[in-house]
Amino acid sequence: MAHAKKHIREALKYAASQGWDVVEGGGHAWGKIYCQHGHSDCWMMIWSTPRNPENHAKRIRKIVNACPGPGDE
Repeated sequence: MAHAKKHIREALKYAASQGWDVVEGGGHAWGKIYCQHGHSDCWMMIWSTPRNPENHAKRIRKIVNACPGPGDE
């Protein structure tokens, strides 16, 4: 998880600590995160150079926190 932006790097560490998979690479994006439970709404593209890195990091945390968890959907 070597994202260039500090706020996003910290949010990715948070996502990983909550059991989310962080996959680096793919097209124009830096990578992608998704929950390990396979919920259709629990994923997000991570941009390399978002317009506002702090807001992008907040959105990462918001999506991670909104995930229903195992067995729920």
